[in-house]
Amino acid sequence: MTPYTTFEYTIVFYNQRNRELPNVKYSITFFCEDGTKKTYEGTTNTKGQTKPIPLNQNGKLHIFVEGHETIFSPKKTIKPILAEGSNIVEVNSISLKNNAFFLTKAQYELKQRKANKDLEELRKNAKSVKQKNFFNLSKIQPTFPLDLAEELNERVNMSYEEYKKKNTRIVRKTKYLKFKNYALYRFIDSAGNGIPIVDYQIFAQDQSKPLVNLKPGPPDKKGYTQLAYTHLKSRVTYTLGSTIKNSEWYEPITCVDKQVIYQIIFPTSTAVTQPDINHKENMGARQKPPIVINPCTNEVLVLPPAVYAEFDKKTKILSDAVKDVHKSNKDLTQAIQSRDLEEIKELEKRLNINQEKAIEKINGEFKQRADLREVWVVESTGKTNEQASKYNLKRRYLKVTEYEELKAKRRNPQANVDVTANQYTVQQPSQIRSSFEKLSQQLLTAKGNVGSDEKAVYNLIGGLGGEIAEEYKNSRDITVTQEAQWMRMVAGASGEGSISAAPKGVSIKASGDMSAKWTLFEGVKEWRKFYPCETGWKLEYDNYDLGTIRFLIGAEISGFSGANLGIAGNLSVDISYQGTTQVIKAVIRPTERSMSQMVDHNKKPMFQPAQGSLKIIGANQENAQNQGNIGINAFAGAQIQGLLKGAVEWFKPKGDGSGEGEFVAIASAAAGGGVSAGAGAQGQFQIGYDQTSGNFKILVAAHLCWGVGAKGVASFVVGTEHFLSYLGFIKSQVAHAGFKTLLYINETAFLLASRILALCIGDNHALTKSVKELSLIYNQWINRIDIDQGRLNTAKNLNSSSGKKELLYATPETKGILLYAVSHWTDLTTPIFDLNIAFMDMKVEFFPTRKTAVINILKTCISTEEWENTIQHIHPQGKKLTENQLGKVEGDIIRFLNYGSDEKYAEDVIRCLNSGIEYQGTKINAWLQDYLKYRKGAKKIAGSLNYMLVKNQDDIRFKQLQIQQAIRSDSEEVTLIASNLNILAPFDQDSGIMDKQIYKV
Repeated sequence: MTPYTTFEYTIVFYNQRNRELPNVKYSITFFCEDGTKKTYEGTTNTKGQTKPIPLNQNGKLHIFVEGHETIFSPKKTIKPILAEGSNIVEVNSISLKNNAFFLTKAQYELKQRKANKDLEELRKNAKSVKQKNFFNLSKIQPTFPLDLAEELNERVNMSYEEYKKKNTRIVRKTKYLKFKNYALYRFIDSAGNGIPIVDYQIFAQDQSKPLVNLKPGPPDKKGYTQLAYTHLKSRVTYTLGSTIKNSEWYEPITCVDKQVIYQIIFPTSTAVTQPDINHKENMGARQKPPIVINPCTNEVLVLPPAVYAEFDKKTKILSDAVKDVHKSNKDLTQAIQSRDLEEIKELEKRLNINQEKAIEKINGEFKQRADLREVWVVESTGKTNEQASKYNLKRRYLKVTEYEELKAKRRNPQANVDVTANQYTVQQPSQIRSSFEKLSQQLLTAKGNVGSDEKAVYNLIGGLGGEIAEEYKNSRDITVTQEAQWMRMVAGASGEGSISAAPKGVSIKASGDMSAKWTLFEGVKEWRKFYPCETGWKLEYDNYDLGTIRFLIGAEISGFSGANLGIAGNLSVDISYQGTTQVIKAVIRPTERSMSQMVDHNKKPMFQPAQGSLKIIGANQENAQNQGNIGINAFAGAQIQGLLKGAVEWFKPKGDGSGEGEFVAIASAAAGGGVSAGAGAQGQFQIGYDQTSGNFKILVAAHLCWGVGAKGVASFVVGTEHFLSYLGFIKSQVAHAGFKTLLYINETAFLLASRILALCIGDNHALTKSVKELSLIYNQWINRIDIDQGRLNTAKNLNSSSGKKELLYATPETKGILLYAVSHWTDLTTPIFDLNIAFMDMKVEFFPTRKTAVINILKTCISTEEWENTIQHIHPQGKKLTENQLGKVEGDIIRFLNYGSDEKYAEDVIRCLNSGIEYQGTKINAWLQDYLKYRKGAKKIAGSLNYMLVKNQDDIRFKQLQIQQAIRSDSEEVTLIASNLNILAPFDQDSGIMDKQIYKV
């Protein structure tokens, strides 16, 4: 029977920055094939999606939005300005065309009357046949209990409307419209008049080649630049007199955004909305009041300007040295992502040089740990006596002796405030605030008549207590020890570094300047970064592209260990073990390789998992004990190591060939559990099962997840919250490799994962237990499906929407187990529990549920390799059959699908398949027809599936895949677009959240 098909089309609006466009008003008109039309209007949701548009015939969707035709135009209904493609979507589907052949109401009622007559005849036959005489069920129609009569009557007497509803298939479709990004600038004077006499260029962020004007040139006569088309942030570089100036970095807009012209106002710049050209913001120069706050000794120093200037210059040298390390590391990551091999080599050298300079500077300043003194300075925007000014407190670091010299030169006789109670605790916010106000009044009273600038400084001191109290409230943890001061200094805690650090449990975006502000008292943070970069590693095996992974890696940084990792953890570290805990230690080691050597022909980071080996660094091994620390002399003799944290993330594609998807975690390093993962796998990236802990594990050579100079092995554990994504990753690996044996995957781990997924699909099982428990439940389930009612329940679960969805993750072993479960029976009366009245053919069908389950499994086999592997594993444990067993098992499947029809049809089909002849008969049932269709449809796949995961052979993407086999070249690359490309997720979720989630498959 041909079902009635309805498409539900959802249009997604997004820009070239891969950001959804919410709250966009749209008008979509569908011009039907029959000449009619219908218009749908609405506003996109927070994900940029329109409401689903129902379509039951072919035609064309014309999409319009409320926006601006040009940056100067008023808002009205327009064709969207797109980066690619058209605003017209053509809908041309065979399934929609086939709606014309769906039964009309008159045809249905005619067949309904005939079915009632046949059903009455079947009742009479059932009463006259005794069960004990059933010897050959393939020839004698079986009985059925009379208590099923009511259910069958309901089916036969169903109304046409209900029949059409039950046989309507809803197919959800998504179309993506990518809106073009652009930016426009204008040079104006303070009165808003355009300035045409200035030379400019427009640059995109991290790009050396200008977007506009290869050589500096003037704007138009009204001061407008050319329109810059870019999805990156951009800025204007222009000449002011003999000085080259740069504007701020500004984000581009689209035609549906508020149209913003970025104005360069001499001598300040701001962004305003057209046409209010007079709107501007005070962008005065940064001022540095000569105030130094020492939280350790609870003192405030007001210094003479010359003394403060010398202090500021000297301490900034140290701050900049640390900052340069983090900036080099950030630049290196960006170079890896942009695939500039020469720049990668240069930046690796620069990073090592900057590390050496920073360490030399630190060692030159601080001989012992106690030499370090953390102080705070004040930075304001605007003039110090303006009420609108904003103040920032920033850290600086100097020697204790140098601080004492500053103290002797201070201008204020009174200096005491209350910030810290002792070296471990901070005063209450109210006490901090009042102590600064008190000091301010004391100084104003003692000084009497002072100049306006000096008075402004004393007034400023009174307000700083409130700023510090706010920092106290915003701190996730309060740590003021000597160790915490070292960590804040070396980890770039002045806010000027580029280390990706955030409070524990908080997500951060790694775009632009990745530093997250450290509050004044914070002593513990999570340092996170993507390795090798945001877009990850390409996995390659035997010239097969196995997809993309990346590592979200880092540590909890605090104290001396945080300081060590902050200054050197970017390249050279050792990963070793203390019991089951993974620890990480920064070391000095010349790197043996360059990231520029670990790329594919497209210069994308790539490694081959089965090559190389794993070399574990034990906690008691001599090479681990004798490794030098990072070289900061003040740390000599200290135990300086941190706890390794991280995750393996797999790029899970959407399955439409667009390259879009998201990175999902498949294993976590935070779970610990040692380095054991069973034997039988090889290479530098191994997937196995740890019998002792009962967990799947992924073992990774340290240089793949931390940096090219790292040594040791990182162990990642697959938790229940990762299991479905882990299975998807495993399935994609074997599928991409043409279902060959992958040497880096342990055979026991692979088969166990396949069995557990079969259990979860077949038994509709919630995946909340450990792998060890699920493996025990699996054997109970296998015993239970020996009862035919158990097999029928398995088939129903397979045919459910969730069951069909999760078959996407199933390996051939999983599918073989499920085929065994639904295609065997043991009781002569089993067909009575699984039968159906076929309206179209007007006969009773036997095992329709189980036969449908067989077809639902087999049609997910999109390649000949997967089909053959699936048939080879039709076994209760998923074990591989011999060549002799293989032919018999496939024959059994054919005979099962034919059950209830003449035996000769099955024999004819088998004979044709054995002879390599296409079966031409027309009288076989629908399941045998589908079997032959999907067996023939499974094709040899050349090359990689890349980002395409096809659900089954009915999926439109299966046809696209076949076309791509012929036209796609090896050099062609699909651009990876992950919705969470630059989001650094926290290592540990909020307590209890993950434990409460139930994952059904």
